[in-house]
Amino acid sequence: MTPGRPKVHVPPCTFCGKTFNRAHHLRRHERIHTQEKPFHCHCGRTFSRQDLLRRHDRLSHSSTGLQSPPEKSPSNTGSLSAGSDQLDPYHSTLPVTPGVGNAITASMPSATAPFPNIITPTAWDEPSPALPTFFQPTPASFPEMDLGLDPICDNFAFAFPNFVPSQFLDTELSLGDLLKQVPAQRQESQGPWQSTAPARPPAPLDDTTDYPGELPNSEHQTQRRLPSLDDQPHKNGLEAQLDTTGCPWAMSAGAYKTIVDKLSAKQSALADFSLPSRCALVRYLEGYFRGFHDHLPFLHVATFRVETVELELLLAMAAVGALHRYEHHKGHQLYVAARSLTDQNTQDRRRRLVGQLVGRSPHASPFSDSRRNSRNPAADETAEDNTRDLQRAQALIVLTAMSAWGEEVLAQDSLAMSSQLAVLVRTLGIQETDNCADAKLSWPVWVAHEQRRRTFIIAYVVFNLQSIIFNIPPQIMNSEVAVCLPSCEAEWRASSLAEWERHRSVSRLHERSFNSTLNELLKGNDITTHSLISPFSNFILIHGLVQRIYFERQAAGGSLRPPLIESLELALKNWQISWEGSWESSLDPYSPQGPLGFNATALLRLAYIRLNCRTGLCHELLSSDTTRLKALIAPNPPLDHISRSPSLNRAILQCIHALSIPVRVGIAYVARTQTLSWSVQHSICHLECAVLLIRWMQMLASDVAAHGMASLREDERKLLRMAEYLIQETNVEEDDGEGDSEANKILRLARTTAHVWAEISSGIHVFDLVRRIGEALRGIADVLE
Repeated sequence: MTPGRPKVHVPPCTFCGKTFNRAHHLRRHERIHTQEKPFHCHCGRTFSRQDLLRRHDRLSHSSTGLQSPPEKSPSNTGSLSAGSDQLDPYHSTLPVTPGVGNAITASMPSATAPFPNIITPTAWDEPSPALPTFFQPTPASFPEMDLGLDPICDNFAFAFPNFVPSQFLDTELSLGDLLKQVPAQRQESQGPWQSTAPARPPAPLDDTTDYPGELPNSEHQTQRRLPSLDDQPHKNGLEAQLDTTGCPWAMSAGAYKTIVDKLSAKQSALADFSLPSRCALVRYLEGYFRGFHDHLPFLHVATFRVETVELELLLAMAAVGALHRYEHHKGHQLYVAARSLTDQNTQDRRRRLVGQLVGRSPHASPFSDSRRNSRNPAADETAEDNTRDLQRAQALIVLTAMSAWGEEVLAQDSLAMSSQLAVLVRTLGIQETDNCADAKLSWPVWVAHEQRRRTFIIAYVVFNLQSIIFNIPPQIMNSEVAVCLPSCEAEWRASSLAEWERHRSVSRLHERSFNSTLNELLKGNDITTHSLISPFSNFILIHGLVQRIYFERQAAGGSLRPPLIESLELALKNWQISWEGSWESSLDPYSPQGPLGFNATALLRLAYIRLNCRTGLCHELLSSDTTRLKALIAPNPPLDHISRSPSLNRAILQCIHALSIPVRVGIAYVARTQTLSWSVQHSICHLECAVLLIRWMQMLASDVAAHGMASLREDERKLLRMAEYLIQETNVEEDDGEGDSEANKILRLARTTAHVWAEISSGIHVFDLVRRIGEALRGIADVLE
C-alpha cells in the first residue's frame, strides 16, 4: 500500500487472495489470471482477454443487432457494470482527520508514484557528508526532528511537503519552531503519515445522499471527492461503437467542402490565403485538441463539429494546432487569416450599428413589428447572433492567447484583440448571473449553457495571463465576473446523455458564483464546508487571488502591510484545502486526470512570490536589454528590494517546490517533453522562481560575508539545505569549491541553481514565449559566471 493514501475497502483477488488498496489495481492483477482462461463469444471465437472479447462483440455484432451476453469473470469484481447505480469502491468517499499530517491523494497510476498529492510532516534525514559545513545542523538545532523517512524516497528535499501547511501562516513562527510542534505518527500497520481514522466502506448512493460516504457531523468537513474521469460506465452495442469512432477533428469530404464554400464567401477579406488540404487541416485540429484544448477547455468535444463552427474559430484552432505540430510557418499563415476575418466582422458590426443610428438599419423597416409578432423570428435571429458572437469570442480567445505567448512582435496585436474580446464578453453577459440550480436542463441545453459560461471564464483567464506576462491591468476585473463556476471535468467530458446523467447524479455540485466564492476565500473562510468545487473552478479562483494581489501591490506602491499579507496567505491556505479535495488535482505533470490541477499550482507559487516580494516580474526579465538583466540580478539592485522574513521564506519554499518536480521527473526529460504537458504558466513560474531563489541566496551570502553563519535563522539554513539536495540530484557538474568561504559556497549554489533552471527550459517549444524564458534563464546563468 502506498504510504499516505487512505485505506479503502477492496475485495481480495478471487484467484490467489492477494489484497490491493485500489480496485483498478485488483482488476489489473486479475487479468494475469484471466489471460490464461479464454473468453468465448457466441459466434465461436475465443479471446485471451475480456476487453478483446468486448471489442470483437462491438465491432462484429452490434451493427446487426447481435450482442453476446456479458461474460462473467472475476475481472469484473469491484467494477461498475453498464447501467449499474452502485459506485466502484475505488471512488468511495475517503475519511480525513483534520490536521497537517492528513490529506487525500489524487488518483494516479502507479507510474506517477513520485507525485503524491499529500501534505505531510517533513522528514529530516541525516545530513550528507558531502554537504558544506554550514549546511550541517547541530544537534541542538533540531532536538525534536525525528519524524521518520519520507515514504517516497529518502532524499531530504523530496520529503518536504508539496504545499505550505496551515501553521506556516503564522508569520511569527519560524520554520524550525513549527516542525518542533509536529508529532511523530508512525505505526507498524500504517504509512508514516497516514490518517489514523478507520477506513469506511463505500456508502450506497441514493436520492437522499448529497454524496456517497459523506460524514455530516465531523469537526472539519470531510474532503469529499468529485467523480473521476476514470469512473466510466461500461458501454456496449451501438453507443460504444459511436463513442470509439467519434473524434472532434474528424472531417468528412462533405464537411471539408462546406468549409471551402464558407471560405469562398469570405475570400475578399483573405487576400491570397488558401485553405490547407483536408489531411493537413485534420492534423492541425488534432494538434489543437491534443495540445491546447485541455489547458483552456471551453469547447465541448462530444458535440463539436468542424463544419458548423464559425470560420474564424476554425482557422484560429488550426493555427494553434499547427504550432503544436511544429509547423510554425503554416500556423502564422492561419493566424493572419483568422485575424483578418475577425477584423472584417468587427468592421461589419460597426457599420451595422452606425447604420442603425442614421436610420438605415434593416430593423427600421415598417414590416419589422409584424415579423416580431409572427412566431417571433427576431428572437430566433437574436439567438443565432448570440451563438455566432460566442464563437467569435472563442476565436478571439485563441488568437489572443496565441499572440501573447508567441513571437514578441505579436504582443501589441494580443493587447489590441484583448480589448475587442473584453467588449464582446461584456456584451454577451459576463456581468450577468447565470445560476441554473433550479432549472431542469436537457443535455444539449446544459452543454450550450456550460460552454457559454466557460467561454466567459477563460476570457477572464487569458486577461489575467496577459497581466502576469506584461504587468498591465487585466481587461476584466474580479468584480465583473458574475457567472457561476464551471462544472467538474467528468460532466463536461461526458460523451453521451447517459454518461452525463450518471456523473451529474454522483457529483451534485452546487452552483457557486465566482465572485461570492472568491470573497469567501478573501474573508478567510473554508469554501469546502458544504460541498466541493471542480478543479477548473479552483484554477479560476487562484487566478482571482493573483489578480487581487496584483491590485493590492499596485495600490501599496511598495511593501505590503503584514496584516494584509497574513490575510491573503490565509486565503491561499483555504484555496489549497479546496484544491486538495478535488479528485483531478495532482502534482503529476502527466496526470491522466488532465492539466488543470497541476497548472493551478504554478499560479499558487506565483501568488506567494508576488505577495511577498516584487522581484522577478516576467516582463522585466524577458527584456532583450542585457544591461537591464544584469541589473535585476546584481547583488543589490536599487529597485528590487527584498527583506528576510518568515513571509519571504514561504515564497522561497514555493520556489524550491517548483524546482523539485522537474528534478524528480528528470531535467533532461522535462526539457524535451514539457511542451506536451506543461503549460505556459509553469514556464513563467520557473522564471520568477529562479530569479527569486537566486536573489535570496545572494542576499544570504552577503549577510554571511559580513556577519558569519550565525546571522542565518534555522529555517533559512534548512531551505539552503533543501536546495543543495535538489542540485545534487541533478548531477550538474560544478567545481567542488574546496577552500571557499561559506559565503562563496552559497554564491556557487546560486550559480548552479541558475544553470539547472536554464537546462529545464532548453528544449524545443511550441510558443516563442517559452523559448525567450529559456534564453533569459541562460542569460542569468551566464551573468552569474
